[in-house]
Amino acid sequence: MAVKCKLKEIRQEHGLQQDELAAAVLTDSRTISRYETGVRNPTLEMALRLSAYFNLAVNELFELDDFNQ
Repeated sequence: MAVKCKLKEIRQEHGLQQDELAAAVLTDSRTISRYETGVRNPTLEMALRLSAYFNLAVNELFELDDFNQ
């Protein structure tokens, strides 16, 4: 199973650049880029920070591909 990340779409809907989001959640823009491209998955702490920042549930930002198979 892989993690499907909707972070890029949500970030863009909010009109944010990667560096702006990174500063808001106390990380760097390279990390945000890695999440968005699927190179890296966020830790639970970071997933919670991102969900709190956007006021969304974690599963609205990240979900498991092929979870029901």
